[in-house]
Amino acid sequence: MTSRRATEANSGNERAKAVSAFAARASQRSTSRRTADQGPSGTPLPLPVVTPPSKPVMMIATVAILVSFLGAILLAGYPSAGFAAICLAFLSGALAVWRLQIDDRLRLSKAVSRLDERTRSLFEQAEQLEDQAWELRESDDRQASILSTLGDVVIRRDGERKVVYANSAAVETFGDKIKAGAALTLPRADLANVASHSAAGETDAWFGDLLLQTAHGPRWFSRIDINVRDPGTGAPLSQTVLRDVTDRRLIEEELLAARHSAETSNEAKSRFLATVSHEIRTPLNGILGMAALLRDTRLSQEQIAYIEALETSGETLLLLIDEVLDFSKVEAGKLDIQAAPARLAALTESVVELLAPRAQAKGLEIGARLSPDLPDTVTIDATRVRQILFNLTGNGVKFTDEGGVAIEIDGRSRPTGGSFLDITVRDTGIGFKPDEADRLFREFEQIDHGPARKFGGTGLGLAIAQRLAVLMGGEICAETGASGGAVFRLSLPVPEELKTAQSREGSRTTGRNVVIVSNGRVEAPLLQKRLETEGATALLCAPGSEDLTDSLVKADLLIVDNSAMADSGAWLATARLAGCKAPAVVLVSPPERDRLERLREAGFAAYLIRPVRMDSLTQVLNRLLDDQSSELCWMAGAERPAGTGLEAARLAPVRPLRLLVAEDNDINRLLSEALLRKLGHEPTMVVDGEKAVEAATREQFDAILMDLHMPGLDGIGAIEQIRAMERKEGRRPVPILMVTADVMQNARARASAVGAAGYLTKPLAADAIRDALQAVLPG
Repeated sequence: MTSRRATEANSGNERAKAVSAFAARASQRSTSRRTADQGPSGTPLPLPVVTPPSKPVMMIATVAILVSFLGAILLAGYPSAGFAAICLAFLSGALAVWRLQIDDRLRLSKAVSRLDERTRSLFEQAEQLEDQAWELRESDDRQASILSTLGDVVIRRDGERKVVYANSAAVETFGDKIKAGAALTLPRADLANVASHSAAGETDAWFGDLLLQTAHGPRWFSRIDINVRDPGTGAPLSQTVLRDVTDRRLIEEELLAARHSAETSNEAKSRFLATVSHEIRTPLNGILGMAALLRDTRLSQEQIAYIEALETSGETLLLLIDEVLDFSKVEAGKLDIQAAPARLAALTESVVELLAPRAQAKGLEIGARLSPDLPDTVTIDATRVRQILFNLTGNGVKFTDEGGVAIEIDGRSRPTGGSFLDITVRDTGIGFKPDEADRLFREFEQIDHGPARKFGGTGLGLAIAQRLAVLMGGEICAETGASGGAVFRLSLPVPEELKTAQSREGSRTTGRNVVIVSNGRVEAPLLQKRLETEGATALLCAPGSEDLTDSLVKADLLIVDNSAMADSGAWLATARLAGCKAPAVVLVSPPERDRLERLREAGFAAYLIRPVRMDSLTQVLNRLLDDQSSELCWMAGAERPAGTGLEAARLAPVRPLRLLVAEDNDINRLLSEALLRKLGHEPTMVVDGEKAVEAATREQFDAILMDLHMPGLDGIGAIEQIRAMERKEGRRPVPILMVTADVMQNARARASAVGAAGYLTKPLAADAIRDALQAVLPG
């Protein structure tokens, strides 16, 4: 037993030594892993793994321990087997020690494995923390570099408004004026800013520009205050960021000065143009007015020609002035669009009829076609649309020597509601190259250049038309015609919807055969297209064409161009002999009106004056198809009474009016008196505003015509004094018409503000005076 205990003690000591040695080796491996046992990537290498004996070996060892132990016990009772018992005891003890060592080594291996896993986890966490710290340091360095590059000043203050942090830029910019632990006081260099923002340095939220005194002199800074928290303690802080914006402020000041200079120049230009316009219109009023008075006297044909040349030159000069003024208004942004309901057909035909004499004098055709789908009334600025059409059509007449000019207006629906007016103005003139289309809309640009150019003008008409189209929400473009000439397309939005097939009035021409006999290139094709849109079968034939005879027999209506043949009456008689029984309409130009009676005797049932109005065309054809009386059909094409010029002015009013006229220009005063006397009125003439006030105080007048610009007391001052006198004496306000060559909008507004009832622009015309008086006087 003693020997067995000794054996067990020895085994325990050996086991403890083995465990200590193994733990020391494990500890050594663990502590030296970062230096000696690290792989190429810096991670620790795995520890050696203890491989335990197999289960059968372990079971055999356990059985052997038990058997040896039992054998030693059994043999211990036999003296002869004492050596064998000792051997078995030693074998049992050795196997037991071996088994215990194996178990200890396994437990130690597991403990080391767990320690190694924990070490690896800690190592990975340490690496992640190191990476994050490195990224934070890199981010801080990068932001510090950015702030240093931008030169932004960053200052933080605590809840007591004391500086707790200031970056290096703050020290470089302000020196020792920004101190940690002291209240923030920005050294401002502008006294006005100090007065208006006396507490700006102490507030917690402020934004704006400050002029501060720095180590480099006065500089402008953009300041913004934001609330932040201390990253360490979480305490609330107020952060002020100052950015040097001196260069930006200098640029802004330069731009502001340039803008003021441009506005001043623009205003000066507008005043200059208004003054020039006034000074030109004043003598032009005398020229055109006296020419109109002279035309009303007994003249020879040669003198009439001279007067026409005088009027044409004056009207050209007036158009030039209007174009320059309109362009000036557009450039200054003072041209307003005033949309109101207007009849599109009347507007278009007025432009055509206004330019018809000029076109017919050159042997050109001019006409217009409106789609029947268009609404009768559209909401547009009629004055500006008329101006665009006049410019485009007038250009076509000017640049065309053969053929003519056509205006076509169609409609298309707009996805957002309403519709678009698609206006096309085409001519058969000289045209232009495709690459010159954009250049046409530039200021002072024309097709032909240089002093030897054939066509005159300022080159502002198309530029103004484009600006007006944009102001009305539309667009305009130019392109070359398929067979020569130019085509201008204008698109304008209107709130009205297009007519539907149900809402459109039915036409008597629907399903009828209409034959148009003409060799014209403009107006006849327009008539054909209009009749086709109304459902008629329209055939355009030139006189003498092969298919004309067969078409005449089948025709329900016949439209004959009087200018297409030498004798329209004889041609119609021949057509009747060939079997044509359809009623015939003849197209005549204004100079051919003296032939109407002979044409009627030749068998024509109705006539139309060129350029043909769409309403007149529809009325004439409907009456013919309804088999109305010949007199009604013939009169359906009669012209509307013009009622313009001195011919209408000769019609005496219901009663003569007592009128006071204030005009400082001798010639215009003479002209005004003559025009008013021809209208049947009794004018009293004065030369300035003071005498006008005296006359108005002394006598009663039906109306007063007051010039705006007069020496001494001008028209505005005279109206103010007259209105004050009327209020003082309890008189009824007398209508006052402002008469002036100043066409600027502010002049009209000033006149209206002081009580003017109307506004007349020079040059004066008798019909304009008559209409203005009728507008302001009852009855």
